[in-house]
Amino acid sequence: MTRFLAALSGLLLTVATTIVLPWAGAAALVLVLLSWWWRLAAVGAALVALGALLWMGTGTLGCAATGLVVTAYLLGTATVRAPAGVVPTSLPSVAGALLFAAAAVGAAAVPVRLAWAPPAAPILVILLYAWIVRGLAAPSGHPAIAENEP
Repeated sequence: MTRFLAALSGLLLTVATTIVLPWAGAAALVLVLLSWWWRLAAVGAALVALGALLWMGTGTLGCAATGLVVTAYLLGTATVRAPAGVVPTSLPSVAGALLFAAAAVGAAAVPVRLAWAPPAAPILVILLYAWIVRGLAAPSGHPAIAENEP
């Protein structure tokens, strides 16, 4: 099943890249095929897709959709040779990808014209991500964690 998901997401990555920029789709296809033997080529295919989006100035929804396809592709190819039982698309990984894509689309839809917003956005995202991960990793009622907190 993992190989099928990797192949399907590679095909979707190639199609998404071809829709945005046809000549980049050929490069993505070559890199997707090479990624079966050389895993680093999967990163190259993802970068080709990103480059096609940047080159053409694709809209927010197109970028979010392609980003989800790239995420599925990288998760699938990373686990093709993993031991049995490793699941590339768990509920947290899919939910996280969908939530971050929806947050990006929602943030792009808000008409903010503040000069400090672009530099502050990455810092805010990192802080929010750290806050969420810390909350998930450390439940407040756990006795071992309560001892270490000030």
